[in-house]
Amino acid sequence: MRVEEAEEVARAGGEPAVQLVLGLLAEIAELRERVDEHERLLKRDSTNSSLAPSRDPALTRQQRRALARERAKASLRKPGGQPGHEGKTREMAAPERVDQRLEHLPGRCGCGHRFDGSEERLGEPVAHQKWELPPVRPLVLEHLLWRLACPCCGKGALAELPDGVSGSAFGPRLEAHVAVLAGVYRLSRRQVADVVREIFGCPISVGAVDAAIMRMSCVLADPWLELRDAVRKADAVHADETSWRLHGATQWLWVAASSLMACYRIDPSRSQRAAKELLGEDFGSFLISDRYAGYHWLDVLQQQLCWAHLIRQLTELSQRPGAPGKLGANLLDAAREVIRAHRAYLQDSHDLAWLEAQLRPSRENIKRLLESGVRGRHLKTRRFCAGLLEEYQALWTFCEVPGIDPTNNAAERALRHGVILRKIQLGTQSDSGSRWIERICSARETCMLQRRSVLQYLIDAATAAHHRQPIPSLAPP
Repeated sequence: MRVEEAEEVARAGGEPAVQLVLGLLAEIAELRERVDEHERLLKRDSTNSSLAPSRDPALTRQQRRALARERAKASLRKPGGQPGHEGKTREMAAPERVDQRLEHLPGRCGCGHRFDGSEERLGEPVAHQKWELPPVRPLVLEHLLWRLACPCCGKGALAELPDGVSGSAFGPRLEAHVAVLAGVYRLSRRQVADVVREIFGCPISVGAVDAAIMRMSCVLADPWLELRDAVRKADAVHADETSWRLHGATQWLWVAASSLMACYRIDPSRSQRAAKELLGEDFGSFLISDRYAGYHWLDVLQQQLCWAHLIRQLTELSQRPGAPGKLGANLLDAAREVIRAHRAYLQDSHDLAWLEAQLRPSRENIKRLLESGVRGRHLKTRRFCAGLLEEYQALWTFCEVPGIDPTNNAAERALRHGVILRKIQLGTQSDSGSRWIERICSARETCMLQRRSVLQYLIDAATAAHHRQPIPSLAPP
């Protein structure tokens, strides 16, 4: 029975029947929404939610066979670069970079003449460069501390280690390599010990590896604080968060990244308080995020909501049955038009005025569609559209302010290293371990953004610490 027919029967049966039927209709509508919500949750994957691709549902046998057929078709292509692909060749090392230069002369000519080296040389030689690793043998420096007898009091006085020599058994270069292996290449403490013994020829225990890592963590403490203060003052900041594990308990790994630096922080909660701890309560720059409520303490005019996240939400909305699905499909088409316009803006080097003019019809169309969704019957669709309308201005900051990206992909890329660390190392076991993750991830990502060698930076930082000098800063000048 349709809703209209049930209402007509209810009116014909008097007031009690009206109340009964209307109550049944309300209960049916509620049950339908609950069924729709369960179906929505079952259909969630990486294309319509924030789930990682690794958590997508397992493929059926038919889907696996179809995927195998597609791969078989792709394998029919000719191996190697395809037509139109620009080839890549190794660049020759500069002449001053060459460590040893060997000259070779031909032995004989095709006519049978044997060369003795006195013949005329034609043109320039053909250079063939070969890269090789030298034998790795660690330097062992032994400091002999003599004890001398004092002629005045007769007591013995022991010599002290000179400046730049710490009480550790390892030098700054070795400790920097340990930090890179553990924090950048994500090796476990035992794997780091194996590599140092096998590749570098240095005997080291798992406990000594952990001690070296903790010393490097202390070295990076001040640079991390400088990074945090610098990120808070950046013109535009991408922010995101992911789960972390501390001694088995759930924590949250937060990141705030600009174009030249990134700062990570592990917090017990995923709240506005945690966001303020990272960004600062007086944060006054522009923030690009994925609509998470933890950033709602900021004014909507200083925010940019991620269109990539929005497209995934609209994809899920388009998969709903009936009117909500049609609304979602229309919104999805309009959102993709926005992305296409921004791509053309970047590729053709247009100015912001051109981009704003291109997006003006889309802005009006999307707003009209959201307003129609607010007037619809489906409760969750109404709430979704109403929430977007409240933050509508934050969708378009990128076409009004230069240097703002319409997506939060930069923060997601910055978090990927931390996610892999969590999966491999299962989080951390102490607060000092969490501080190490914050600092090494910040150093790694910042060096990558600035196109610096993270190993060389760690060597410089460890060397400065050994000589009790200021640690080099990671913040851009």
